[in-house]
Amino acid sequence: MNKTMTVLLIAVVLSVNIGCNRKGEHGSTKQQETVIIAVSPQPVSAPLYVAFEKGFFEREGLRVTLQSYTSGKDALNAVIGGKAHLGTAAETPVMIAGLKGEKIYVIATLAESDKYMRIIARKDRGISIPADLKGKKIGVSPGTNGEFFLHAYLTVNHLAKKDVQAVDVLPKDMVDALVTGKVDAVSTWVPHTTTLQHKLGSNALIIDDHGIYVMTWNVAATQDFVKSHPAQIENFLRAVLRANKFIKERPDEARAITAKHIGMDMPMLSETWDLYGFNTVLNQSLILSLEDQARWMIKKEAGSARRTPNFVDFVYADGLKTVQPEAVRISGK
Repeated sequence: MNKTMTVLLIAVVLSVNIGCNRKGEHGSTKQQETVIIAVSPQPVSAPLYVAFEKGFFEREGLRVTLQSYTSGKDALNAVIGGKAHLGTAAETPVMIAGLKGEKIYVIATLAESDKYMRIIARKDRGISIPADLKGKKIGVSPGTNGEFFLHAYLTVNHLAKKDVQAVDVLPKDMVDALVTGKVDAVSTWVPHTTTLQHKLGSNALIIDDHGIYVMTWNVAATQDFVKSHPAQIENFLRAVLRANKFIKERPDEARAITAKHIGMDMPMLSETWDLYGFNTVLNQSLILSLEDQARWMIKKEAGSARRTPNFVDFVYADGLKTVQPEAVRISGK
């Protein structure tokens, strides 16, 4: 091979390599990284389902597997136990993990709602006003925001926990427990609340107070995973931001995707769709909520020596600051 041919061959090889690298930058041929996401099948998980179905994760170089768990508590425990890399959870399981000293980070809040939690009661059990809950059996899942919401609702209505009979019920058994009359009421979330309203019909009493609690739906990971995979965290967040845009521009298709993944009828999902704000953020309100719930949990555990940790230390903001800096509004971050 003469010198001219050698130079041309090197030039072609370099050109191909540069072209491949550029394609990778645009997400079309990025090296795929496997990420397992533990997700609870709830409407607020919609950005993850949309990103998965529309290929947004793949565009960002992520080969995602979705693992379904019945509650955010279980999903977060899967992350802590090493079964998943990322997991969805409301702030209550995050708070409990923080009190236990688990090394986790919240990397973003996916959605917020002040109407997500409700107490659904049976009218035929003599319940028509908050005071009628006194002495009644109320189904609740310990360690979830259903338990905290019940506490908050009883408090603002001048009732103590001892005034009701709290009955431990798994999230998957909530609907059956109330429909069959094992309990008189339940404190739970969508889609259970919507299903119960349809099954009980006119016998369902919806008890809520939109001003006492705002649910945040968060994505968390172990601190070790985040520190060793900062690029994957950024790519994940980019995909979710794409999903948010899709949800706003094509809500009907986003609802259809979500309904398929959570096993909820489209008409029922449409009834509650407007309850959620799908904005990927990290707000100071998350820290305040974690602190408030930590004080409640410590007081609940009589004689506990636990102290409220600095929950700012359980938030990783660098990823979101890189991809959408204006979405980070936490003091010190």
